[in-house]
This record gives sequence, structure tokens and C-alpha cells, in this order.
Amino acid sequence: MKLILTILSVLTLASCTGAQGPAPATFDLAAEPLPFPRPAIERLDALSGVPPLPEGTRAVLDLRRAFFAGDYARLDAALTEAHDRYVNGHSRESMAAEVVWSLRDTVLAGIDACDDWLRTMPDSYVAHWVCGEMWNNGAVAARGHKYASEVSPGQFALMRERLQRSNALLERALALTPKPVEALTQLADNSYLDGERARAEAYLERAEAIRPQHAGIYYVRMNFSLPEWGGSQKQELAWLERARKAGVSEDVLLFLEDEYVARPAKMSTPGAPRAYWEAAIRKHPTRTRLKGLLQDFVGLQNWHDALPVAERLIKEYPEEKAGYFQRAVINENLGRIPQARDDYRMAAAMGHDYALQALLLAHIRGGLGLPGRSFEGVAELCRFGATLGSPVGTNCMGASFGEGGPGMPFPKDIPQSFAWHLMGARAGHYNSQYDLGWLLFTGRGPGVNAAAGKRIGTFWLRRAAEQGHMFAKRKLEEHRISPSEALPVEDPVAAVLESVVAGLRELFTGR
Repeated sequence: MKLILTILSVLTLASCTGAQGPAPATFDLAAEPLPFPRPAIERLDALSGVPPLPEGTRAVLDLRRAFFAGDYARLDAALTEAHDRYVNGHSRESMAAEVVWSLRDTVLAGIDACDDWLRTMPDSYVAHWVCGEMWNNGAVAARGHKYASEVSPGQFALMRERLQRSNALLERALALTPKPVEALTQLADNSYLDGERARAEAYLERAEAIRPQHAGIYYVRMNFSLPEWGGSQKQELAWLERARKAGVSEDVLLFLEDEYVARPAKMSTPGAPRAYWEAAIRKHPTRTRLKGLLQDFVGLQNWHDALPVAERLIKEYPEEKAGYFQRAVINENLGRIPQARDDYRMAAAMGHDYALQALLLAHIRGGLGLPGRSFEGVAELCRFGATLGSPVGTNCMGASFGEGGPGMPFPKDIPQSFAWHLMGARAGHYNSQYDLGWLLFTGRGPGVNAAAGKRIGTFWLRRAAEQGHMFAKRKLEEHRISPSEALPVEDPVAAVLESVVAGLRELFTGR
């Protein structure tokens, strides 16, 4: 009787205090409105001196540029057609998925573009799917690729807020098409990431009923069945067999076996990863297996053995930008500087951010046969990357407008500098996060009052510090600011409810 009275009193209290719905976001200031103009730059669709790109690469990059240019009608039509063809069995893989993965590389750089797209086309399935994926990648970026014990409570809170944004978009997507296999799969990934395993599997079963061959279903299942997520190899093998029975393509099955069962990257015996990859390639060569062997050689700085693997990867899969980037690194370390420069340029033209960064540094500081301070080349690379919304390109524009003037690649334009640094910070570039954060913190944000500047500036300084930016860490220490956001005081009603639920569990189950 006492327990029943307690439940009734708690429910009454909850109805009085919680009727207004969930509390608003308190941690994530990435989307906080700021009085800056929209980033503006003359669009640049190609780098000079680069051979024609593979047709598939051109198509993906063209739609990525359309997103950042605001050409939503063309983007939406192309992605909707690709989605419809895929879910109706007319294509084995969806070109739309490739565009989404390319946009995911920009983390949250496109959240303003997403708002525009969703406002312009509120009933678009692909708009909700794409923007839900971007918020998912923002959640992953907030957590970082670390063990849970290394992630601060503030980072977890930030991750969960971004997952909530992603979930809201993806749940809306479910009502906008009869076969929302991609949105269901991403909702499952979000649920696993947030510890909701039963909910995740329910989403995946719905996706499986639509298209059982959809590779993403098994990527999600097997990723979250790894030992570090509480799974086991027995579970991995069971999911692999289920994928095989569902008719998943052979290349995907081989990838799943390599990535989640064999796991050569985790092999500790010297030479074991190389032996695994070479045997696997002899048996059934695939793009991911060639990349695995190549990465092993590069990691060991075995440049001579790496070179023919990179050349084979490029020959057999000319749309693989990582092949050009890795061959550039190899050639640079072998002293083949003209070849390295050409490969970096090809990789950058295909949207590879590290290649773009390497070329920018060479144009500024010298290297790769370039004299340094070659600002015409800097301007071209900045514009090209910014047009794609890349972290490196947006950071470059922020720095260029901030330091511009005579002899520089761009004129000095402080509002545009802030606009691009905000985009770069959202894209995850830690230099933009630091520059924007410190400028706001010290009251130099145009049109931003001191209190808002301190609050938002601290947020971005923390994001930069989490990525290892030494100046950001130092500024936080100097001003005696915690490196992570403090969690709010626990809701007393939620605490009592949790206690009641625990009591009920004990009463009825004996546990």
C-alpha cells in the first residue's frame, strides 16, 4: 500500500512539473544563431591541371556542391530517383548513399543549408534522411573515437542532443516514403549509439522487411556486436550468416568478414595483418582488401612494397580517392616529388581533405616542388574546398578573409571571416573552432554581446581542446574554465521515478 501511495504521489508531481515536454538542449551551441552573414564565395567546380575525374566521382561531387550552393530542387530530384531505384530493386547500390557519405565528411558544416532545404521542401524524404545523417555524424564527432571511459559527461550529453536532432528528422522521414530503408537503418545506428539495443533491432527488422539485401543493416548489427560494444564473435558470425542468407553481395560479405570477424588491424603478431590481406586478395581481391594491405604497408612506412599496391588500387578502382592520396604519400617519401604533387592534386580534386591540406601547406610554406607563398594556388584550393563545404576549405576561407589584404589571396573581410570560421568549426576543423572560440570569448565577434561571446566562445574552445588543440587547452586553463561542460543537477522527480521503478522490479521479479 505504501508503495502504491508513493507511486501516485510521484506521478502527480511529475504531471505538475513535466507537462511542458522535454527540456530544451543545454549543451549544443553548434547551431546557435549568430549575427554573421552567410559564407559567400565564387563557386569553383574543378582544379586546374587535373585530368577528367571518373564519372561517378563527378556526379557525387556535383550534388555535394549543389547542396552547399542551395540548388535543392536538382539535388532532391537526383537523390529521390536514386533512392526509388534502389528500394525497388533496380540497382544494387544507391548513388544517393554515396552522396550522403560524402556530405557526412563535412560533419555539421551544412546545418544552415539543411534548414533551408527542409523549409523549402518540407515533405522531402531525402532531405530528412540526409540531414538526419549529418546530425548523426555530429553526434559521433562529439563523442570522438574513444573508449567510453575517456569521454566526458559533457561530450556524452552533447552526443545525445545531436542524436535527438537526428532522430527527429529520421522519424519524420519514415512518414514520407513507403520504403524508408535508409532512415530506419540510421535510426538503428542512433539507438545503438545511445544504448537502446532493443529499439535498434526493431528498426533493423523493419528495414530488413523492406530490402533484406541492404548492406547498412549488417554494418550496424556487426559494428555494435564487436567486443568493445559488449558483443562476441559468436554474434558476429550469426549476423554474417544472416546477411549471406539475405542475398547480400559477395563483396559486402567479404568486407563484413574482414572488418568484424577476422579484424586484421587488431592482430598483434608482427606480419600477421600483411599475411592475412595477401591471402585474402589472392582468394578474392576487393577494393577494401587492397586498401587494407595498402594501409598496413603505409603504417609500417614500407614504401617500396606499398607503391605497387597503390597503383593496382588506382588501376582497378579509379574512383577511389584514397588510392591517389596514399600513392602521393608514398611517392613523397620515395623522393618522387612531381608524381606526389600530381597525386595530391588528383586526390584533392576528388574531395580528399588531407590531400587538400597537404597542397595548401606546400603553397604557403613551400614543399612538393613549390616555392611557398604562392597565393594564387592558395586561393584556388581554398575556393575549391569551400565550394564542397570541406573542413579544410572552410577553415582556409576563414583564415584568408581574416588576414586578407594586399598581396594576400583574398581581401580582408571580418564578417566573412567569422562566417567561414563558424562553418569550419561546425565542420570539425579544430583551428576554426579555436579561432572562432577565442575571438568570441574575447569580445571580437561583430554584433555579438559580451555574455553570448563568452558562452559560445567557451563552447568552441572546448571542442578544439577535445581534439588536442594546445592553445585552446591553454586558454581554458588560464581562465580556469573546466575542459568540459558541467552536467545539470539531477531532476529530483526523475530520480524518485527511477527509485520507484527499481522497487517495482524488485517486488515483482525478486531482482
